[in-house]
Amino acid sequence: MKMFYNVEDKPAFGQTLVFAFQQLLAILAATIAVPAIIGNGMSTSAALFGAGVGTLVYLLFTKFKSPVFLGSSFAFIGSMFAAFAGGVSMSLGYLGLIIGAASAGLVYVVLAVIVKFAGVNWINKLMPAVVIGPTVAIIGLSLAGNAVGDLTTGRVMDAEGVQLASPYACLICGLVTLFVTMFCAVYGKKFLKMIPFIIGIVSGYVVAAIFTATGIDSLQIIDFSAFSSMKWIPEFTFVTAFSGSYVYGEAGSLAGYIGTVVVAYVPVAFVVFAEHIADHKNLSSIIERDLL
Repeated sequence: MKMFYNVEDKPAFGQTLVFAFQQLLAILAATIAVPAIIGNGMSTSAALFGAGVGTLVYLLFTKFKSPVFLGSSFAFIGSMFAAFAGGVSMSLGYLGLIIGAASAGLVYVVLAVIVKFAGVNWINKLMPAVVIGPTVAIIGLSLAGNAVGDLTTGRVMDAEGVQLASPYACLICGLVTLFVTMFCAVYGKKFLKMIPFIIGIVSGYVVAAIFTATGIDSLQIIDFSAFSSMKWIPEFTFVTAFSGSYVYGEAGSLAGYIGTVVVAYVPVAFVVFAEHIADHKNLSSIIERDLL
């Protein structure tokens, strides 16, 4: 089976559907996890809507030559917390998110202009592998705490808001998902090696469903009521940023608050830039090795 495809290549229709479903599973959790972690009324449906629209706009601008999905970035979680911490009111917090995102986007515009006229050799000198490798590793390790915390917290609560599911049962489901995914990615044969996320997530969900079906309170991991209460129309809570009801925290003034947000976002933008460069280099080396 062909393992790599060029930009113009297309897999068979059936394989495309399977690969698309795996991509959906891979990005869905990350996209909805960020608003869930940040809280403050952030809507997961709005995050999905924004990611979808942003991806379509990106694909149109690149003429579908760069098959990339634009979703939530975990690297900016600390910056987003800083935006809400500096602004006591929710409206000011959302204003900070918008200003921070705009400042990070401006960084990428400047970098794109530099690459346009100066090429990419300066990037290899400024960000060699010895710099990019630890940077990407730090991003992953910094998120490990959130992953374990979300895994063991559980989402099924009783009427008093007390967690029903045992954190150990939740941890078992997570470990099953992790190890099945790793096993398929490393030792899988042909098509199985291409869809490790699907197999891993389905395996973990099957274990969770078996636990839930027992009827034991401590094993109630899956809350099926969430499917009946899903909101199909996004709640664009960020529009409260334009309400004008701003209450300042430690920043003291709007100018000071904006400065704090920009300082929190701009350095992270460079970190994410390094992460993207690492992804590009890894993909290029894999394709080159396959061709050789």
